[in-house]
Formats: sequence, C-alpha cells, structure tokens
Amino acid sequence: MIMKYKIDLFIKNPRLIKKALNKTRKKYRRYDPGWYLYRKLLQYNIKNKFNNKFIELVYVTLSTWNMNSRGAKLQKFRLFKKSIIKNKKIFLDLSHNKLSRILDKNVQSNLKDLFSGLNLVANGKPRLVTYSKTMHFFLPKLIVPIDRKYTMRFFYGNTNVPSSIENQFKRFCEIEKQYTILSKSINLNKFKDRLWNSTIPKILDNMIIGYLIMRGIK
Repeated sequence: MIMKYKIDLFIKNPRLIKKALNKTRKKYRRYDPGWYLYRKLLQYNIKNKFNNKFIELVYVTLSTWNMNSRGAKLQKFRLFKKSIIKNKKIFLDLSHNKLSRILDKNVQSNLKDLFSGLNLVANGKPRLVTYSKTMHFFLPKLIVPIDRKYTMRFFYGNTNVPSSIENQFKRFCEIEKQYTILSKSINLNKFKDRLWNSTIPKILDNMIIGYLIMRGIK
C-alpha cells in the first residue's frame, strides 16, 4: 500500500514536530468534552481499568470522539463491557509494552487476538478506528489511536477503511509500524506535557493532526 506522506517528513525536519504539536494545542478540541474526558482516562492504571466506572468512561469518551455517529456505531454497552472483561488477560499482558515493541511477535499475536476477539462495534461496522482508540485508552504507551480524518488521510490520502477484519488489522499494523520508526528516530520525550501530549503515542497522533491542520484540513 502506497502511503501519501512519508514519516520521513518529521525525521528530516524535527522542528516540524513542534510546529505541528503547537497547532494541535491551539486548534484541536481545545477545552471540549473529548479533551476533558481523555485526561480523566489517563488517571487510571491498568489494574483499575476493568471496572464498570472506567469502561463507562471509555464508552462515553468514544461517543464524544464521534465513534457512535455517522459511519461508526458502538456495540451495546453490555456487550462492549463483556468483551473487554473477557480479554482482560491479553490487555494485562500487553500493558508492560511500549510502542517501540509493537513489532514483537508476541505483541503482534496479542494485538491480533484483541482485534478479532473484542466486540466493540455494531455488526458490520468497521473496527479499525474504534478498536485503535479503545486499545489506546487501555494501553496508552503502546497504541497510537487512529482516525479517518487525519491518520488515514495522512498515510493513504483518503478516509477509506478496508471492509475485511483481516485487512483492517493489516492497515492497523502498517500505521503503527510507521509510528514506531519515527519514535525510534527522534527523542519525543521532550514534547511531553500534562495536557494532550502525555505519552509518546499521543504525541505522534497530535503531530499528524497538527500537520494536516497546518495544510488546511479542519
């Protein structure tokens, strides 16, 4: 699959990262409910993420991030919660990993099991975006969240999601691999803060958002 932009843009010009992150900070979800709820999510450690309170918070945050409207549709909460609890062991096994290990065979195997085993969206609805965001909420240091408007447009030049679960997972891996390459090429820790940029994966996500906002995508 040919990607529209190269992650090399940022490797060759690290100053572009700061510009893009500043643009995200000023223009993207500033003080809206999605921003507030996301910060609440990050206050939980992995052991406390399998109770009703946290899973409800995930569900509501996904809704504020437009995962329960237009082309997306969340599964009924009862089934959503049940599938997360069922896959608790996999989440716990993955929680010790960071983005730099996402290509590890065991990590890949566990991620594939989550992608096929979770039941987060209504039947027939694409998994890629909702699943990546949910996995990011549970594994914020490992998974970079993916969306159509910014992530898909940056890497593929369109907002299309493959129809099959297998191809959606393949695209998920392609994107996360690109992010891993960048995270290993540049020290992103210096961009951390207590607002949007609390983890390396979210820094990478915000970087892409800001870059496309700079290019006129709103």
